[in-house]
Amino acid sequence: MAEFTAAAQDFVVLRCFDGEEFRVPTVLARRSCMVAAGMDTGEHAVTGALPVPGGVAGRVLAVVIAYWIGRDAVGTGDLGRYDQEYVAGLSHDVRIDIINAAFHLGERGLFDLFGPPVAPCA
Repeated sequence: MAEFTAAAQDFVVLRCFDGEEFRVPTVLARRSCMVAAGMDTGEHAVTGALPVPGGVAGRVLAVVIAYWIGRDAVGTGDLGRYDQEYVAGLSHDVRIDIINAAFHLGERGLFDLFGPPVAPCA
């Protein structure tokens, strides 16, 4: 199980379809609407972990969590620069996997990071 450090003492375990588990601070995990909803229903208290929806693999969730941690570390600093550097370091295939994960997790900020504006049809 991968662990991530943070100032928060409250953690939730997220379980991917491939069985990989991540212990994530609840403050960061709540960025995901789907995870927040599962936490609010107490699902993780029964099962010990919240299942990540949409067939998101552990290697992809690790990259998503790294994004959450990085954004949290930047705080109110230059978030635009952080986002640019984060995206620049990803391959095309990983970007597609992250878009899929962001969609299934209900993580709007990360989803919007990769979604270019759609031009109106003329």
